[in-house]
Amino acid sequence: MGTSSSFGGPKDTSRLLPAWAQGNGSEENPSNGREQPNENGSDSEQSDTNNQKPDVQQPQFPTWQTAKNMMSRYSGGGGGRGGLAKAGKAYVGAKGGAGRASQSVRSGKTTVRNLANFLSTASRSGLAQALNNFGLSNLVGKDVDTVFSGLIDAIAEEGADFDKNIARQAMDDALEGFYKECSENQSLDALDSLTAEQIKDAIENFVAGYIYKRWLQELGACVERKSVSEIDAVKLEQEVKLYVKDTVSLELDNKDPLTIDWNGNEGQHLIDSLYEEAYNFIAEGEI
Repeated sequence: MGTSSSFGGPKDTSRLLPAWAQGNGSEENPSNGREQPNENGSDSEQSDTNNQKPDVQQPQFPTWQTAKNMMSRYSGGGGGRGGLAKAGKAYVGAKGGAGRASQSVRSGKTTVRNLANFLSTASRSGLAQALNNFGLSNLVGKDVDTVFSGLIDAIAEEGADFDKNIARQAMDDALEGFYKECSENQSLDALDSLTAEQIKDAIENFVAGYIYKRWLQELGACVERKSVSEIDAVKLEQEVKLYVKDTVSLELDNKDPLTIDWNGNEGQHLIDSLYEEAYNFIAEGEI
């Protein structure tokens, strides 16, 4: 299909790297924009302030270079599970903490909301109704590849924007299982009978895939630069996704995706919490 290559495995997306991710990381300083010392005091107060150490005035976060070094060390086979935990903690710290990391997610939130909305509608009212609701009535009755290609275009935002491209790639993780089943059977019946657990699983896979892909690309594709083996690269991907997915799973544990208004406040708050808790999980070195 037009985007069936989406389901063909990892892609080289280094071209999506922002300029700061390719350099030494100095262009994005997590301390930028943070509260600065008071400049309205007397001369003596200002003198006292000048004599204070910077770390007294504001918390110190890891630099991007530190985060890159940690990830490179882990991807090169150093540190084991603890090495991955340190790499994740340094990464979220370099972004300014879990809150700021979550706030930087834009297309990732929009896309997973669209995905959850579509899948829950298909489960409740059938695939044809879900396609109609998304303005895709022209796909009703079409073949598997055509429908999945149209779904990706409708659910994921298009554009050259870094965040949009990451979200579009994460659709691979969310839809891969559905696509394989429908493709093997040459039927879309599976999308007409989705369970709440299947929808939760798709949401978890999307968020985990999004965070993993963004993490790696923001750090300058350290895995590629370390020239690790394909087996090690796959192992790294599986480990990171598993840790993030476990966190998302806990957040969704008592939720029924079929009863949530994904376009309303409840859906928005849940999606915000999914990302923030996932980044908190990584920042605390729990992986």
